[in-house]
Amino acid sequence: MTLNRKIALAVLATCSGSGAFAQSSVTLFGVVDVNTRYVKNSELPSNITMNNSGLSSGRFGFRGVEDLGGGLKAGFWLESDVNADTGTTSATGKLFQRRSTVSLLSSMGEVRLGRDFTPASQLVVRYDPFGVIGLAGSNVTSRVPAAFASYYRHDNAVQYFTPVWSGLQLETMYALDESATTNAGRHMSARLVYDNGPLSLSGVYGTTTVNAAGAKLKQTGLGAAYDFGMVRLMGFYQREEVPFGTYGTAVAGPESRFLLGVTVPVGRDQVRASWVRTDSRGGTAAYNGSDADKFAIGYIHNMSARTALYGTVAYVNNKGGANFSLAGGATGLAAGGNSTGAEVGIRHSF
Repeated sequence: MTLNRKIALAVLATCSGSGAFAQSSVTLFGVVDVNTRYVKNSELPSNITMNNSGLSSGRFGFRGVEDLGGGLKAGFWLESDVNADTGTTSATGKLFQRRSTVSLLSSMGEVRLGRDFTPASQLVVRYDPFGVIGLAGSNVTSRVPAAFASYYRHDNAVQYFTPVWSGLQLETMYALDESATTNAGRHMSARLVYDNGPLSLSGVYGTTTVNAAGAKLKQTGLGAAYDFGMVRLMGFYQREEVPFGTYGTAVAGPESRFLLGVTVPVGRDQVRASWVRTDSRGGTAAYNGSDADKFAIGYIHNMSARTALYGTVAYVNNKGGANFSLAGGATGLAAGGNSTGAEVGIRHSF
């Protein structure tokens, strides 16, 4: 029995109040990731900060599977975020903010209940070389994830994953609003994925009711990647129709993001780079045409299978009324300004 499994069994047995434990496999896992970041926003003073989750999201969790016989299995997954720079967890107050699910799995697919990633948000995560985190994540130049707390994950969700047929799989989610008077918080989305050898394709669609009036955030997107061996190319197009008034009394309309990215293996290390374009339309004149371009390049030095050093450089160029900035810089960037930054860090997984 591995040390991880011994620890997980001891912790979970203590939490359950009983030494009798029916799980056929239980794993304790996690990531600790800390970096130092420098950001300069146009004419504002530069700033140096310590951050977490520059290469991989900081986390710890437990997951397990029990064989019920006849090809049927039960599984659970409890995963919390970890801000290793401060020793805190999510500001949401949720202990298992990243995921808390229970599942039944068989040859017919998987039914999963609880809090989890939404299918609609997975497109930008899957085809971004920086995984939407750290200094260079593609969400740096988007207003939408910051405006909606449930953009990436939803509570009270019912999901179904089909079996994989020749690389093709469908994932669906329905998240309950749990309100007797409104539909605010209700979410429905789906993702169709094709993974076969070097080729990966995805399409997503989702809607989220964001207020009592029934206004909806609508998400559609397409993504693709191809691994040529010496280089892996990837990209996505994501369109999000924002409800009226979300960013102000007269700001609404679609926001579109385009990404082109690449990862290049260098021995056991890796170079990654991306260009992200954000286009905004509708609402006030200041919002209409408030666009931005972000350019980023990074290097990962894998010291072992679990430990890596990394460095990233990113630059944001705003247009019109846009004032997107890299996290960690001085606040108050003027419309049309630019933001430049770099970070170096270490990640260890267990």
